[in-house]
Order: sequence, then C-alpha cells, then structure tokens
Amino acid sequence: TLNAAALNLQQNNAKHPYRFKKETSLSLLTAHMAKPLKSRTTKRPSPSQPTNTPSKPNSNSQNNNPPSTLFTFPPPALSTLLTTFPTNKIYILSIDTTSPSHRRRTFLLILLFNTLLAALLAYRLGYATPTYLSLFFSILGYKTPTSITSPPTQWTQSARLLAQRMGMFFFDGVVLGRYVSEWPITFFLGRQDDTTGCLGWRYRLGFTWLEREVVVRRSRAWATDISSITSTLLSPDPNNPDPKTNQGADATKEATEIIRAATTPSRIQSKPGLLLIDQDWELYYTGMVDAHGLLSDPTSGLTWQELAKNGPIVCIFDATSSSWKIWRPWSDEQKPPQNDGGKLRLFKDLLTAMGREGLFFRWVEVVQHESSSEEVFTSERREKVVKVSRELFEGEGVSWDEVVDGIGGLEGLFGMEVTSQ
Repeated sequence: TLNAAALNLQQNNAKHPYRFKKETSLSLLTAHMAKPLKSRTTKRPSPSQPTNTPSKPNSNSQNNNPPSTLFTFPPPALSTLLTTFPTNKIYILSIDTTSPSHRRRTFLLILLFNTLLAALLAYRLGYATPTYLSLFFSILGYKTPTSITSPPTQWTQSARLLAQRMGMFFFDGVVLGRYVSEWPITFFLGRQDDTTGCLGWRYRLGFTWLEREVVVRRSRAWATDISSITSTLLSPDPNNPDPKTNQGADATKEATEIIRAATTPSRIQSKPGLLLIDQDWELYYTGMVDAHGLLSDPTSGLTWQELAKNGPIVCIFDATSSSWKIWRPWSDEQKPPQNDGGKLRLFKDLLTAMGREGLFFRWVEVVQHESSSEEVFTSERREKVVKVSRELFEGEGVSWDEVVDGIGGLEGLFGMEVTSQ
C-alpha cells in the first residue's frame, strides 16, 4: 500500500512538479520547507559479501573538519571595512534582524543595570575614601582614627583587626575595582582598543533603532595566540602539527568548534547583538559604527546584501599574505540541494537576515499566482515571474539579482523551474 501511494504521488509530481495550486496555502509551503533533505539509499551488502568501498564520513564529522580550504579573499567593499580592524583578533560579522522593540528593551535594561552599578561604586568610593586616607596618614606617622594607639592584649584582637582590613582591601580592590567596575566602565567609556563603548555606539547610530543593524564580534582570551591559531586554520594541511608552535589538529578543532557554536542560525536569528556576548566573544563597537558608516555611504560599495549573503562572516588576518581572509560557515553547511526545498529555505533565510521576511511571503504569492494560471510552467511564464519579482524587490529597495546570486541562481528553486519549453 505504501509503495502504491508513493508511486501515485511520484506520477502526480511528474505531471505538475512545480505548480502552485490555488488552494495551496503558506502552511503547505512551510511544510515543504521543513522536509528533510533527500538521502540516497544504498544497498546493504550481505555478511558473506565483502566490500572494498571505503566508508564515507557522516555529517557530524564533516562539520568538524577544519575550514582552512574555505577561507577566501573578501570582496573589495568588505576589505575596506576590514582594514579598520586590529589584526590581533578573530571577527564575526552578522546582521541583527530581531525586532527593534526587543533591541530597545535589551539596551535599556543594560543601561539601567550599569547605571545602578556606577551609582553603587560612586557611593562606595565616597564612603571608603576617608577610611583609606586615614590609613594612609597613619602609615606616615600621624595620629588618626584608624591608628593603633596601644598594642592589642590578645592575639584574637590582632587577628580580627587584620582580617577586617584585609577583607576591606580585597573587596574594594579586587571584587569592586577589578571585576564589578569593568562593566560600567566599558559600557560608558569603552576599552583601550575600543574607545567607542556601548553607549557611544548607540549614540552614534541613534536611539531610533533601525530595522536591521550590523553586529561585529571579536574573540576573547581563547584567541590570545592569534598567530598560532591563524597558521593552523589557514594551513594547507592543518591536520599535521606545526613543529615550531606544536599546534595542529587539536587546536584547529577547538577553534572551529568555538566559531561554529557562535554562528549557529538559532543563536544569531533569535538573540539581539547585545546578548551575543559570552566568555568567548565580545562586541567590537567601533567596528559596528564603521560598518554603518560605510553602508550609509553610496560610494563605499558595501551593501546589506553583501553582508547578509550566506549568513555570518568569519574574518581572520593572514600574516603570510598580509591580507584578510573570510569564511561563511552557513555556505558550506547549508548548500542548496538540486531537487528539494533547501534552496527555498536558503532564499527565505537570506531575506530574513536582511530584515525582509515579509518580502519573501509576498514573492511566494506572486509565484503562486503566476504558476497556477497555466497547466505547465514554460520559459515565458518564468520570464514573467522574474520580471514581476524584480519589480517587487526593487520597490522594497532590494536587488533581485544580488539575492538570486546569493542562493546560486534560480535553478532548483521551488516554483521557478521550467517544466515545458
């Protein structure tokens, strides 16, 4: 029964393989996009039949392969932005397409938190300053309230006094001065190599919260030895350890896993940029301001389509060639298949990353209307759909040709393949 049903479905698909019927809804399209990719079925050999065919690695092992061969030179427009970045870090560029209200609430909560911390630190500074001045003058020999006029009669009194003052030094100097104060200082004033800071970034971009914003992350302490990591990631054979640095497959695998974990679609598409900070990555606010400056300059050549194409961009400076190299993790993990909904998913993800998910569904309506008006989808019908689609995209300020190039062309795109000449 199952074979007969599958044969019947195959015959119907062969008759109208890419035709949208009028009763087709967006839920059907979503179900089509959610289908898993087709896999080839191989004939299992019998136990008595030996096989010499080498086993192929599974998808998990493929995802752990070092990405050395996937790093390429960036386009000229992106190179202009990368030349402003310090070369001692690894960077990840992505587009924040979360709702402006979500980003606004996130920023206001972080602003409130750091303002409270700054107020508490200021209060503690004003409260403890007289005590520290008194101790300082006591060391110089002056009589102050903190001076010890007579030696303690019992050792417990000396231990208690020593513990109190050592605890105060540790709390004020280490807990507050070293760790807690770092948050409001970096928020309001920035870092030594990133003087913009979070508040300066928001001030320069404006408090209106754009529909989409550029997020630039950079590596933390795990990439301190950037020369060794770069040499292994960009090495022609990273599986062979380097005798000089003793770096090899293990270092490459660790760096690759950290990068892949930071560029998963669920992480980037569901969290605003301010919530992408973790123990491995921090935001580079100066780079984010520079990116928006180039995007607003028509002569720079940098466009939203270039940044959003194939998801986030990993950037590493190659000291050997004295140039930047980029890697798009989504491009090798989510390549569009030839005969399934993968390319349609990639088409939707690309528009979503550009903040144009609504444009995708309007395009679906266009394809549904045009392809359901005829029994077969001819090349003339396809040219008409392309013309209408280009006008629709240009009306939204999006280049149709750049989006099509970003998914590898129209071939294999659901609803756009010609069924008859």
